Formats: sequence, C-alpha cells, structure tokens
Amino acid sequence: MRRLLVLIVLLASSVLSAAAEPETFKHVKIHRRRSDHDRVLVDKVGTLTFDDANRKFTFEKPAEDKFDTREHVEVPYDSVTKILFETTTHMRGGALAMAVNAVPFAGPVAGPAIAGEHVQNYWFYFEYKNGEEITNCLLEVPRDSSERVIEKANSLFGSRVTIATFPEVGEAVEPEKLPDLKSKHSLRIDKKNNPLPVVKSDKATIVLVCPPLAARYTGSGNQFKLHANDRVVAVNREGTYSFAYLDPGKYHLVSQSENANGFDMELEAGKTYYFLQNTFQGVFKGRTALSHNSPELVNYLMSGTYFVEWSRKQE
Repeated sequence: MRRLLVLIVLLASSVLSAAAEPETFKHVKIHRRRSDHDRVLVDKVGTLTFDDANRKFTFEKPAEDKFDTREHVEVPYDSVTKILFETTTHMRGGALAMAVNAVPFAGPVAGPAIAGEHVQNYWFYFEYKNGEEITNCLLEVPRDSSERVIEKANSLFGSRVTIATFPEVGEAVEPEKLPDLKSKHSLRIDKKNNPLPVVKSDKATIVLVCPPLAARYTGSGNQFKLHANDRVVAVNREGTYSFAYLDPGKYHLVSQSENANGFDMELEAGKTYYFLQNTFQGVFKGRTALSHNSPELVNYLMSGTYFVEWSRKQE
C-alpha cells in the first residue's frame, strides 16, 4: 500500500512538472517599428514561449552580431487586456523569394512558381498593461503551430481572446474588365504627417493599407489601386496607406496592380471599414489580394506605413 502511494505521488509530481514546463514555438515573427524616430515596420524571426510556472509569455530573438538588435517582449498573463487572431495571406519566402525571382539564371519557371506560392499564417495581435499605459504588439504565427497557439491562448485568457473572421473572400478579377483600368494617377508620399480617417455620417469610410513585402520596399514599386464599381477611389504603393469616402451602397471592391482581386460588399453610412492590399511578387509588377480585416490589425500596420496623397491625372 505504501509503495502504491509513493508511486501515485511520483506520478502526480511528474505530471505537474511536465505541465509547468514552458511551451515554445519557433519561427514566429514580430512586427515592430524600426526605431522611435522611424515609423517603418520591420519583422524579425524569433521564439514565442508560454511560461505557466511564472505566468508570462515572451518573444525572444537574440542579437546575432554587434550590428543586430535583440528582440525581447515579456508579458505577464495578468496584464493582458486583449488578444486577437486573424489569418494573413502572404508570399512564401517574402523578400527572399523576391530576391530569387530577380536572379536572371533562375530560369523562366522559378520566379512565377515561387510567386504563386501563398501561405496562410495567423496574425497574433495583443494589448497589455505596461505601467499606466496600454501597449500593443503584433506577432505572426506559422500555420503549422497556429492551432496550438490559439488553443493555448484560449485556455489562458478566455473571453479576452477573439478570432476575427470576415465573410468576404478575395477572388481573381480580369483587370481588362475594370472600367477604370487605364486611368493614370500621381502620388506624393508624406513621411512626416500621419493623418487619421474621419467618420462622416453620410459616407462609408475606407481605410486601406498596403503592407510591403520587406521594410526596404516601403514607398517604392508600382501602384496598387482600389476600384469601387467603375472608378478608382484609392491608390497606394508598398508601405503606404490611404482613405476613401464612399456613398452607402453595394460595391464591387477590387485591388489592382499587375493582377486584380476583390469581392462584393455593402457599405453603410457612418461606418468605417478596414482593408489590406496584400502584396506578392509578380512577373513584372507586384501582385495583390484584397482582404477585409479588423481595425486593430489595420491600425497597427497603418502606424508603420506612410500616408499617400494621390490625384487623378488629366486624360
């Protein structure tokens, strides 16, 4: 009997010890401002760790050399006020794939094949109390570990976790069928001022962010246009944002660059809608896919991009 009790105690101890072991997830990206003086968002790959014994989760990327910067975010469980998950579609390999596409000897098949590979990860946006302030942060979790990360967050934070889903799904559109395809536009990128959208009672407000494939491409490259029914209503480059104010009603919203992608949606007066012009490497120009996203995500990405003023050229 005594031996049985000892075995039970040892088994219970081992279970508790295993439960207290930190759970880690590799290849997680952090998206943050380059510096206090440079609003451009950069991304770094590190490790996300949930430490139940010390009731905190951390993101860590050690500095690799004297020119590199250590990334460290530490969040006590009790300080978390909001967590938001939503899917992200992007090009496999990001800037690396762009570099491969640019290599002349890669052959006629390599570039388009890589450009055609899109992956879906999960954005992991969270807010937490940092002294008297609320701090926010954005991670990107690989698809193969996203289910477990979401499960873990749900078990720890319960009602503070939201999984954002939207019914709109972007579909390919033939650019030649867009009535305003041949219109020309000029852009001026404002790197100093960061205006915010205005809510108008008689209009639907659109906030449109075009994230860059890599920070160094911010403000460069071809134009990414948003068509609403038969007219262009907003224009971006990689790493910029813009606004549009539309009459309420049904719209066919299409993001267009080398390709075109969009969906139908009804917009209401007095409401604000948030979209991403997701970017991909194309054959001659960047490609795009339109997505409807949460205000938290789009505002965070907007804080790391430049405002663009655009105008229609005289035809």
